[in-house]
Amino acid sequence: MSEDLETKIRRLTDECWNQGDLDALDALYSADIVRHKPPYPALFGLAAVKRFTAETRKSYPDIHLTIDEAAIAENITTVRWTFQGMLAGQSPTTGVPGIGQHVAFTGCTISHWLDGKIVEEWEHADYLGLLQQLGVLPLSRQVGA
Repeated sequence: MSEDLETKIRRLTDECWNQGDLDALDALYSADIVRHKPPYPALFGLAAVKRFTAETRKSYPDIHLTIDEAAIAENITTVRWTFQGMLAGQSPTTGVPGIGQHVAFTGCTISHWLDGKIVEEWEHADYLGLLQQLGVLPLSRQVGA
């Protein structure tokens, strides 16, 4: 089972995110998927996940998602990842318009699988760092500076 899930998370990263094959999402997500992305609104249903993925790939046309580390425990996968790309169009997550800024930030996604598909997902990422890179928020000052 764990090899199968490892193949699936690599497929999600490579085919869906890096290559833009949204049809591959049909094989990886349940029709009634719930995708949590605090502090942003959750996504409900496969259509919403496909729409969000398409909008993200449109706003970051050179997106590259890298799996930094993955762990599998029965029907749960945890993936620590790095996102890189240039914001060329309005971000569906932050609403920041395309400013041509290259960004790189990290995050972690915990996925719950049932019958070979993701039924619920929690994404936690360095959105503070992303907003700082995009110039929306000031850079943090070092402690003691």
